[in-house]
Amino acid sequence: MTLFNFYLFNAKGQCICYKEWKREKAREMPEAEEFRVVFGMIHALRSYIQRVSTKDGQQSIKYFKTSGYKMNYMETITGLKFVLNSDPEAIGIPELLRTIYQIYVETIIKNPLVNTEDVIESKLFHSRLDETIKTHHSFTEA
Repeated sequence: MTLFNFYLFNAKGQCICYKEWKREKAREMPEAEEFRVVFGMIHALRSYIQRVSTKDGQQSIKYFKTSGYKMNYMETITGLKFVLNSDPEAIGIPELLRTIYQIYVETIIKNPLVNTEDVIESKLFHSRLDETIKTHHSFTEA
């Protein structure tokens, strides 16, 4: 099992953080286009789920799974979208996404010098994100 890459989108759909740890296939498009494709897929899935739901109220995506990867998803009430691609068998990802959100709150939200709409340049955020991912039981470097 392993964790591949991470995207964080703000409420406007801009990718404010991207990290990758293990990418088995080379990127086939420019990075900015990949961000738009990933965000567009999330938006389309959310729209589809609302249309086909048999229950009233807001429905949510937790993950999208294929035979090769699992796109894990968490959205905050403020519209932040956390996407972590992992091996399909990775476990404990919802908790990991909540931990990443806590890192975001502690290093970005609580820092009055940081504009939360900008791309995250905080070394503290990035180092804590790396440490959290690399110490998670689903992460392997091989």
